[in-house]
Amino acid sequence: MIATAAPARVEFGSSVKAPALVSAGLFVLSLLIGLVAAGKVYASPFVADSVSAAFFADHSTAIQWVALCQFGSAIALVVATAAIGGRLRALAPGFPSLTALAVAGGIVAGALLALNSVVQWALSHPAVTEDPATRRGLHYLFFGLGGFAHVAAVGLLVASVSLISLRTGLLPRWFTVASLVVSVFAVLSPLTFVTESVTALIPLGRFPTLVWLVAIGFLLPANSASSAMSRT
Repeated sequence: MIATAAPARVEFGSSVKAPALVSAGLFVLSLLIGLVAAGKVYASPFVADSVSAAFFADHSTAIQWVALCQFGSAIALVVATAAIGGRLRALAPGFPSLTALAVAGGIVAGALLALNSVVQWALSHPAVTEDPATRRGLHYLFFGLGGFAHVAAVGLLVASVSLISLRTGLLPRWFTVASLVVSVFAVLSPLTFVTESVTALIPLGRFPTLVWLVAIGFLLPANSASSAMSRT
C-alpha cells in the first residue's frame, strides 16, 4: 500500500499580523498621549479660534509626540497593506481589480495619515501658530487629512477585502458583513466636506477599522492549509 503524501504547506507572503498590530498600537498610543497630556485627543477646527490657539500654544511637545506616533502608524499601515495585497493575490487570484483597490486604499490612507502628522508637527511651532490665518488654515488641513480623508481611504481597503471575502469565504461571514457596514460609515465620512453635522461618521469609521486591521492579521489565512480549512 502506497502512502499518500500530504499536500504541501505553501506560505502566502509576508506577515500581516505584526505591521497591523504596530499600526493600530501606535495610533492608540497617540490618542493616549493626547488624552494624558492635553485632556483631549485634538482641538476641533470648528471651535472658537481662541480655544484652538490655546491648545496649540500649551501642548506643543505633546503634539509632536502624537505626530511621531501617527507617522509611525502610517508607515506600518502601508507595510500591512502590502502584506494584505500579497495574501489576496495568492488566495483570491480571480479578483485582481478588488485586490488593487484594497492596496490603493491602504497606501493612500497611510500617505494621508503621514501628511497629517507632518502638518501636526508644523502646528507645534509657535512661529507657525502665532499667525491666526496660518494656524486656522493648517488646522483645517490637519483635520481633513487625518480625519475624513484618511478614514475614507481605509474604508476602501476594508470594503475591497470584504467584497473578496463575500465571494470566496476567506473570512468568517459575520466578520465580512460587519466589515462592510463599517466600510460604509468610513466611505461616507467625506460628507464632512459639505456639512459638519456628519463628523460623527469619522470616529464610526476610524475606530472599528483599527480593530479590523488587527483582526485581519489573525483571520486572513497565512498558508494553503489554513486557507483550505477556512472554506470547510
